[in-house]
Order: sequence, then structure tokens, then C-alpha cells
Amino acid sequence: MNEYLVPLTSACTLVTLNYIAIKVRSKMLIDRYELFLAPLLTGLACIIMMLEPLPASLGMIDLRSLPIFMAGLRYGLPIALFSTLLPSVFSYILHESHGWVIIAQYLVGPALLSSIFHNKEYRSGFMDIPIRHCLQICSFVFLLDLSTHRLITSSLSWHYAGDQTFMLAIMSATFIVIIVMVNDENKNWRMQRQLELQANQDGLTKLPNLRSFMPIASNVLRKRKVAIMMIDIDNFKQYNDQYGHLEGDQLLREISSVLRSHIDEQDYLARYGGEEFILLSTEIDPLRLAVYAGRLCNAVADAFLTSNENPSPITISIGISIADSPQSELTLIISKADHALYASKHSGKNRYTFHSHIINDDKQMNAY
Repeated sequence: MNEYLVPLTSACTLVTLNYIAIKVRSKMLIDRYELFLAPLLTGLACIIMMLEPLPASLGMIDLRSLPIFMAGLRYGLPIALFSTLLPSVFSYILHESHGWVIIAQYLVGPALLSSIFHNKEYRSGFMDIPIRHCLQICSFVFLLDLSTHRLITSSLSWHYAGDQTFMLAIMSATFIVIIVMVNDENKNWRMQRQLELQANQDGLTKLPNLRSFMPIASNVLRKRKVAIMMIDIDNFKQYNDQYGHLEGDQLLREISSVLRSHIDEQDYLARYGGEEFILLSTEIDPLRLAVYAGRLCNAVADAFLTSNENPSPITISIGISIADSPQSELTLIISKADHALYASKHSGKNRYTFHSHIINDDKQMNAY
């Protein structure tokens, strides 16, 4: 009876190792090293299984195949094969009889078999690993072992078949527990990612919000000069009063979509608040920025001129400020762009204004 406790102990050890590996991965930023750490940890788990061989009556020498199955299923063939290196070397050091046959059957074979069911989404965590893959793999191994035993011995006893059925149950149960643990951790990761996305995204327009905009803009500004555009929907309050807040919300969504489709690919658009948007542009040449801002104004005006049943024109006004140098204060640049936006609103709307032009105009007025 004690011989049946050995695979149970090995299975519990393997589940514990998987739990530790999951927690280490979640607590530490090791994603960039995963190509190295996954084969290393898988190989070490195989070696630990090899330290406690199963009784000969149970047929299999140990449960070293299970970590390889999981590696192939989750990461694919290259990492699964890489994971076999450490246990293969350890097998050679132990001078196991029929070493190359054991390596092929219990390490390389499982890597090839499990990688057939691999999906790249399993590795990223965006898709759960189906339990059926575990059952398919374990059933194939069970049938293969019975077939191999019959070919070698020319017979198949009920006692041997019963022992292999017991091992099938142990392997399947352990495999299922490990998959459930990995899937549960992935679900937690996806939920956390969704919460972070919601915290950094404007719920109405689906654009980034100001909370996410500020650190990104600050990081870019530390490396290079940038321009900030403050964008405001003209006469939005009157539109809300006339057509209601639901129509106003729809207008915000539609304008955000127009702006998003017309900004430069490398630029970053966010909702500033209310009817205002903020744009981080890597373009700092005033002439090109003028063309850029004019294009945005025309895009909004043209979109609603042809598609909106409302006879009132839908337009935007823009204020532009260019950083004097990298390391400039972001809030100061935004304040200048906001000042320029105020000038656009009071100069007739549906236009853009540079903050530098306001300063020049003020200087000329003071000269008089």
C-alpha cells in the first residue's frame, strides 16, 4: 500500500512547486526574463520529481513528464525542449539505465506532444488553458504506455493495467490542479489589467484620461521638446441646453473619434475634462503645427457639416504651446496652451492660436 503513497507525495510536491512559481511570478517583475526562467524552473521541477522515483510495479519511473507537459502547453515547443536540458543532464549524471530512451520517452516526447496543443494566447494569459488538453495528453500517454508494455512483454495483465489506471488518475488530477491554478492566476491578472485600464481611460469617449496622460507626457518631455494642443468644442454648453445631455455625450464620442482618426500616429490624445481634449505632439515646427491644427479643425467641421442633421455648425478651437526645451515644466506648457485656447475662443472660434503669437501681440500693444 505504501508504494501508492509515493506518486501522491510527488504530485503534492509538484502542485506546491507550481504554487510557489506562480506567486514568485506575480510578485516580481520577471516577464522580460521569462524565456530564461520558465525553462529553468521547469527543469528544476523535473529534477525534483526524479529524486523520488516511483516503485517499479507502477511502470513509470517518476512524474518528470508533468512539468514538461505544462511547459509545452503554455509556452510552446522551443521553451519545452529547452526545459528538457537540465533533467537530461541530471539523468546522464545519475547513469540511468537506458538513459537516452528515458530522455526521449519522458522528456523530449512530452515536449513534442504537449506543444501540439499550444496556443500563443495561453502564454500571454489572455486565454485560459482548456482542461480537455490535459485529458487528451494524459489519455494518449496512458494508451501509449499500455501498447508499449504489451509489445515488450507480449502480454498485458489486469494488475499492470490497474496500476497504470491509478497513475493515469494521479497524473490527470495533478495536471488539472496545475492548469486550474494557472488559469486562476491569469483571471486575476486580467481583472487587474481591466481595472487599471478603466482607471486610466475615460468612460465616455474611451480615450485616455488626464490621469494617464500626465505621466506619459512628462516622460516624453524629459527626452525631447514637445507641443501641447488644448482642444475645445465650440458652443458645447448651448448644444447641451438645446439637445440634451445624451446628445451632448454622443457629440463628445463622435468628435473624439474624428480627432483620433486624424492625429499623427506617434501623438497622444486624451480627454482633459468636460468638452476639452489635450494632445501631445512630437511635432515642434510652428509651420507644420499650424497645418496640423488646421487639419484637425477642418476635419471636425467637415465631418459634422455632412453627417449631422443639426443645422448649427459643430467646430473646435485649439490653443498651441511649444516647449522651450526638454525638461520644461509640463503644467506650464499646458497652462500656456490653455491661454492660447482662450484667445482662439475669443477671436471667432473654429481656429487655432499659438501662445507665442499672443506674447508677440502683447509686446506690440505695449509698444504703442
